[in-house]
Amino acid sequence: MLLKKILPALLLLTLVVCLTTRCKGPEPGVMTTFDKGNLEKYWKITDVITSDGQLQLEKNEASATSKFRVRDFELNLKMKTIQGAIGQLNFATTESYDSGNPKGYSVLINNSDYSIGQAQKTGSLSRIRNNFVRATSDDEWFDLNIAVIGNHIKVSVNGKVMSEYLEPQNAKRLEGLSGMVLSKSFISLRKVNDQGKILVADWKIKPITEGKDGAILPVKSDSLTDIIDSLNQREFPLIDFHVHLKGGLTMDQAVAHAKENGFCYGVAANCGLKFPVTNDSTLNSYLSSIQKEPVFKAMQCEGREWVTLFTPEAVAGFDYIFTDAMTWTDYKGRRLRLWIPEETFVDNDQQFMDMLVGKIEAILDGEPVDIHVNPTYLPAQLIARYDELWTKDRMDRVINALVRNQTALEINSRFKLPSIGFIKRAKAAGVKFTFGTNNAKNDDLGRLEYSIKAIREAHLTTEDMFLPRPRGERKILKKGLPAKVTG
Repeated sequence: MLLKKILPALLLLTLVVCLTTRCKGPEPGVMTTFDKGNLEKYWKITDVITSDGQLQLEKNEASATSKFRVRDFELNLKMKTIQGAIGQLNFATTESYDSGNPKGYSVLINNSDYSIGQAQKTGSLSRIRNNFVRATSDDEWFDLNIAVIGNHIKVSVNGKVMSEYLEPQNAKRLEGLSGMVLSKSFISLRKVNDQGKILVADWKIKPITEGKDGAILPVKSDSLTDIIDSLNQREFPLIDFHVHLKGGLTMDQAVAHAKENGFCYGVAANCGLKFPVTNDSTLNSYLSSIQKEPVFKAMQCEGREWVTLFTPEAVAGFDYIFTDAMTWTDYKGRRLRLWIPEETFVDNDQQFMDMLVGKIEAILDGEPVDIHVNPTYLPAQLIARYDELWTKDRMDRVINALVRNQTALEINSRFKLPSIGFIKRAKAAGVKFTFGTNNAKNDDLGRLEYSIKAIREAHLTTEDMFLPRPRGERKILKKGLPAKVTG
């Protein structure tokens, strides 16, 4: 009889001890390192090999899921991907991750080259703040840091912020994504493909006591924010490929602006005759100076003379290159720069338009660029007659040149070019598109307003959008440079 009374008490005491000691998670405010000695205490391991102090995830769906729940935390991992391995670091998630009904947030781990496999790269806060910029490569050790404090999520790779997000109250989510919100729940590292391996050499977490440091930060919101958030949830590649560090704009300011507004940037140097970058030496120096920044590395090929100033090998160091048709030489040997009235000569409007279209064709056929930017730009004296002068025949000549050279067409938000009608016509022909701003100073970056208008009115999809080519497939290496200037 006495035993019957004591036994339930002993069971209750055992449960309390388990919950308050061995079964609880790492100590709040302390950075706990997971190693062979405590790994099984804190993590449920499935198909994970432990060897030489490292974790190896090789099989598809190999995983390590926390036995503890946590909301606010700082998580640090030293990792390496081998031969195209892709993984996810999920948090605020369930014990058994369901990709068809996702809970919490997912940070992607993918270091494959551009246009190979999944478009999003390591550090992407998938479907929330998608990152398409490579911060590291397969077979290289890298540091991944995830910090969640209050409503603030920050994901960094090798010390550079790749994704950042403030979760609003009552966050708007598309159908099927309502569970993608913060909560006190599990963390899970998973491999999600059959290729290669994911190695983890170091794994640490510091839980943060809820409410201690987790102030809720204000979230700016308007109708454009809602559209951008919706596009991110659809995994649409919101990338401004055409930004310049000019007019006082710094790299840090540009990156912060992109992260705040939910898209990625490509930052370009102006390279050509009478520009700061004029040869391989200055080109390589510029590229080296931005190599570790969390942006696409771009080269704007200025004027027509650029083909005589650089070698293909140096140019191929950039993720992509682009040019426009705003500088060329007319039939009378006059060098025109269309944005400068004093250097733009329009003797006859129809003759000028025929020259312009011919120059665009020559540039696209001769110069191995990836993107045609500032498209259909007209000088000030003609811009009011844009729809009249850009006839269907002229549009089709440019579109055909884009198609035969596999050159993408920029949708420029600064100049609101080309027209929506031109974009629809180009889409029907199979042209790929990019978004670009071509800012002139540090306060005109905008928020891709015209590009987003084009998405909606021209019904652009992810399949319509350009992404950089893999290193070995870059046009500059395959096509080389023309023997003489094109215009």
